[in-house]
Amino acid sequence: MNYALVNDQELLLGPIGFNVRLINSELEDLELNYKIGPQDYTNVPISITESVKLLPAVLVTPSYDPRFEELTSFSHVIEADQVVFTQEKTEKSLEKIKEERKATISTERKNLENTIIDVDLNGEYVKVSTAKEERVFLATKLASTAFDSYNFKFADNTWKTITSVELSYILNKIDEKVQEAFDWELGKNQEIDSCTTKEQVYDVEITTPQLG
Repeated sequence: MNYALVNDQELLLGPIGFNVRLINSELEDLELNYKIGPQDYTNVPISITESVKLLPAVLVTPSYDPRFEELTSFSHVIEADQVVFTQEKTEKSLEKIKEERKATISTERKNLENTIIDVDLNGEYVKVSTAKEERVFLATKLASTAFDSYNFKFADNTWKTITSVELSYILNKIDEKVQEAFDWELGKNQEIDSCTTKEQVYDVEITTPQLG
């Protein structure tokens, strides 16, 4: 339930929940010797004075297409026993729709670059994660000159001894996969940039593809 505090046709607060502290603070600012209690929500509407009243707030949300429209501020009408708040809607610009779709593409690209790939090491395939933390870990290990070979646990929980050359090869294959994801994102962004209507933007397919 939402509420509104009004002074005749002036909206003082609302729409708000039953916030006793906030309501009483407003009444104090009006220099009214009146306190709302925690259970007074059961008594609404409350006439504090002839003009100052605590009324129920009715929220009206229009139907809208979130692809092309967005809800903005409220307009209101103060009635005798309630305040009706109607949320306005407005058309999104072509540029805003493009930016929203690009944000979705960015999310899909992150899904693409965080996956498991099969890497061929001398005829034996191993499963490797392309997640960012794994890339950092492998790059750090490769930078170390302490060992020529490593006992490494792969994404399918199998162990294998690999050389520095093999480790470098694994990193290269990971980089290829990640680059594919970024190339895909760039291509989709370019498709969106070329759109001249809002409908065309939503015609751009952005479902995560199977790369590689």
